[in-house]
Amino acid sequence: MTTTTLDVQIDVCPNGDAEAMRLEYDVYLAEGYIEPNDERVVLENRNYPEFVHFVARVDGRAIGSLRLVTDAQPRHDVFRLGSFRHFSVQHWATDLLRSADQRRIVEVGTMVILPEYRGGSTYAQLFRKAFEYAVLSRVHYALATIDEGFYHRLIKRGLPFREMGETRYYMGSYTVPAIIDVEQLMRMMFGPQASGASARPAQAALSPMPMQPALAS
Repeated sequence: MTTTTLDVQIDVCPNGDAEAMRLEYDVYLAEGYIEPNDERVVLENRNYPEFVHFVARVDGRAIGSLRLVTDAQPRHDVFRLGSFRHFSVQHWATDLLRSADQRRIVEVGTMVILPEYRGGSTYAQLFRKAFEYAVLSRVHYALATIDEGFYHRLIKRGLPFREMGETRYYMGSYTVPAIIDVEQLMRMMFGPQASGASARPAQAALSPMPMQPALAS
């Protein structure tokens, strides 16, 4: 089953959605990323940085979610999420992030989609909504750890991602730590006059981006 013929609603939930958090636990447990616990939560996510939850629902039921970390305060050197500690990040990237306005940096965190809804449009709709949010919030840089195969497909589509460090096996697949210049993407899509405050790209959002269905936090 895919979501292409279903009415998928994307909700924007600052500081989290309880149903989406339960979904994260269920998917992580099924994928073998975590051990079961009585709290039925992903324990590593309990002290999560400030974030916005994008939740995909069908008939009111959460079937997918994505966390976009908006916290302006780095916790792990220049990063908010501990996942980046598993990678050797190049100096140019850390220097760039240290010099940037911390309020204009976001990190893509946990992403999960129920298996029966993978392969459809759900992931694309989640990323479109996150991209819209980033543009409206005048984000400059977005950071993510991306499955290696998907990363190279994104590059072939012309998206201005750049590797920040070595590819490593992490959370079930070979993974690339990457950065995308949101302002550069805006200029590529809409010309040199494109403004980070414009909502226009939300309507002409990126073609479906095949990211990991269960992205580690």
